[in-house]
Amino acid sequence: MLEDTFVADITGLLDLQEWTGKIPGLRIILRDEPLYPRYRKRATEREKRLGRRYQLIATSTRAGQIAWLDARHRSHVHVENDVKQAKALGLNRWPSRHWAINVAWTQIVALAANLLACFRHLALPAGELREAAPKLLRFRLLHVPARLTRGQRKRWLHLRADWPWTADLINAWHAARALPIPT
Repeated sequence: MLEDTFVADITGLLDLQEWTGKIPGLRIILRDEPLYPRYRKRATEREKRLGRRYQLIATSTRAGQIAWLDARHRSHVHVENDVKQAKALGLNRWPSRHWAINVAWTQIVALAANLLACFRHLALPAGELREAAPKLLRFRLLHVPARLTRGQRKRWLHLRADWPWTADLINAWHAARALPIPT
């Protein structure tokens, strides 16, 4: 935890009588941290004025220190990112009113997410592109302005010389080609 980040259990300061009957052992934990620039757009006026970001965590976990519960809660951020990326790949829109078709669609989206994760891990260097959203990867690497031709009994891919991410695409291609063939 950062030096200027604070965590406190504020359950005793709140009136939770309506909720404690529904959720036994309910605890409310407050996290107070500096307001980072990436959160400034979503911050309230009070948070902007104070330069601090406040978060509430509701949990029914009875055991555990407050700092541990806060760390456990923050460790689930990657799950939200994975759901966001799955929605960008098509999970947010089912193509049919029929359940079986939507189940197949969900499996295809999961397969696409796995293929994209493997491509990132195996072919992209650590950095901006490996962490990029599917939309950005589509724009820079997957939907490339190019021309496919045939000649000398081969297929040739002609990439535009002025495409800013041609080098990234070529590097990813060489990284993928350098992988050993599975046996």
